[in-house]
Amino acid sequence: MSEAVRYHRDILRIFSPYLGNRTLEVGAGSGNISQLILTRQPEHLYAVEPSDGMCAILRERLRGNLNASVHHSLLSDFMETEKEPGVDSVVSVNVLEHVRDDIGELTMMRRALRPGGHLCLWVPALPVLYSRFDRTLGHYRRYRKQNLVQKLERVGFVPVHVAYRDVVGMLAWFVVCRILGQELSPMKVGIYDRFVMPVTSLLGRRLSPPLGKNLMAIARRPL
Repeated sequence: MSEAVRYHRDILRIFSPYLGNRTLEVGAGSGNISQLILTRQPEHLYAVEPSDGMCAILRERLRGNLNASVHHSLLSDFMETEKEPGVDSVVSVNVLEHVRDDIGELTMMRRALRPGGHLCLWVPALPVLYSRFDRTLGHYRRYRKQNLVQKLERVGFVPVHVAYRDVVGMLAWFVVCRILGQELSPMKVGIYDRFVMPVTSLLGRRLSPPLGKNLMAIARRPL
């Protein structure tokens, strides 16, 4: 997904009003979102990534940035080491679907936040879109809006805004991945980012589609 520049910028545009001075990014991957967060010049970014290969790329991309620290660990190990850092915001983009115990992961995200802090969450949506490619990527699930809200409330979050995103991409994913059984390549991602993202971003700003390829959720830890 490193080719999806517009895609990542659109996500950060949505999250920006809820990002505080100290942010924890869970599953930072190769740093696509991390670098965008750092353009806001936060006090500190904790970038947590368990994958050996991804973490090596992440360290290289964030090297020399005094406002960021890279942690090669699972969120649970980070929490054990940092002893509840009390960050202002937690960012998680396309990560929760990879975790078998998503309730446990959401609980740790809540613990990591200071009271009043915000979780900025982005996950794949709609079980009907679940494909062989999802399995290849290691996705345990895709989410429905109501189900995601219930899980957030179950662990003590107050949902602020939960909405489907990328209605155009939903149709493309259904045809390419679900019907044709194909996988995404850098070329396909680049075409999607160049031609589909400007349309779906505009629609997302002006409309509230009832369905979409992804779900975004902003949730607050109560005071």
